[in-house]
Amino acid sequence: MKGFEINTREHLELIRSSAFESEHAQLYDSSYMQHEAAAIALEQEIENSLASISPDENSDEDRRVIKTQIKIHRERQRALRPHLESGSGSEDGDGRECVFVPAPMHWGANGDLDEESGSLSSVHNLLTWQASYSPLSYTPMYEELPSPDIPYYSMLDHSQPQTTYHLHRTREWTTSGTRKYVYSARDFSDKYSLYLLETSHRGDNQVTAAEFYRVSEFPQTCISILLSGIEKQDSNAAYKSRCIHLRGPFSTPIKEYPDRQQKIPWSPRRFTYGGRRFVWKPGDPHDDVMPETLYEFTRDWAKPGSRTGKRLDDARVTPLVWGEKKMKGKVESYTIHFAGGMDQVFREILLASQMVRQVCLFTAME
Repeated sequence: MKGFEINTREHLELIRSSAFESEHAQLYDSSYMQHEAAAIALEQEIENSLASISPDENSDEDRRVIKTQIKIHRERQRALRPHLESGSGSEDGDGRECVFVPAPMHWGANGDLDEESGSLSSVHNLLTWQASYSPLSYTPMYEELPSPDIPYYSMLDHSQPQTTYHLHRTREWTTSGTRKYVYSARDFSDKYSLYLLETSHRGDNQVTAAEFYRVSEFPQTCISILLSGIEKQDSNAAYKSRCIHLRGPFSTPIKEYPDRQQKIPWSPRRFTYGGRRFVWKPGDPHDDVMPETLYEFTRDWAKPGSRTGKRLDDARVTPLVWGEKKMKGKVESYTIHFAGGMDQVFREILLASQMVRQVCLFTAME
């Protein structure tokens, strides 16, 4: 019986992945039917779980995950419906743009790590490998890498449009005194979810960990996030800076360190990626919840006269990531933009960083 359950689970995962693979290949009609089959199979999983005579302490969480997967497949069907029988291409027969999910496809991300791609993530992957396995501190391969003196933004393909995500806190509930936050990143049309970030916290503590997912792979983690601990001593605790460690496709995490720990605001916060140095700075000095702005820099130094650790730098004037706030009634939502041509892996790491920071700030508003 156990072997049968494993085979059934593997078959279900095959159906789910095939739906996204067909969509990625622009086989829209096939993808629509596969999304339908996946949703029906998942709905049957819930029925089987509810009918089980063997109680499972994890069953509530399993059903929550399955319901999220069903929602994802139904959402993809709504995106595909106007384009059925339209053939391949980015537009249908009436010239309407197809809104699909290139970002959550794992094979696209893996391609960014290949040396041939020339992406910043491929450079970072190479440097990570050399630091871990090369017996030499210097190898000729370094001479082939782009110089950090050449601005990163000038190396991007400027013919590519900027990438925009709309950020929404989708739901939150309390179980055993713990609040769970689910934050989503939707595509430029603000209709279809591409990424999810989930985290939990208790009222007397701050968020210390989160998981970032591509919706096509949920609940398989894309990036795991850890934050340095900070006690909730006052109402301003959520606004105080902390370290963020993001572990994705690399053997070592990306480490973001604030200039001043446990001080308001969160930024400046600095990290190294692909041999280059980047800094998050406040997106709006008068609004702590506004998404941060990312710049590249080459040098930083202590601010003269500062007693709290403030630093100055030679950050370049062109931003790589920036955001804005929208108001719909009394509800706030946020939009974040990425410079065109930025590779997917790097973009996902930056998006995960901004989303987890936003969720930490949301805990102060509850």
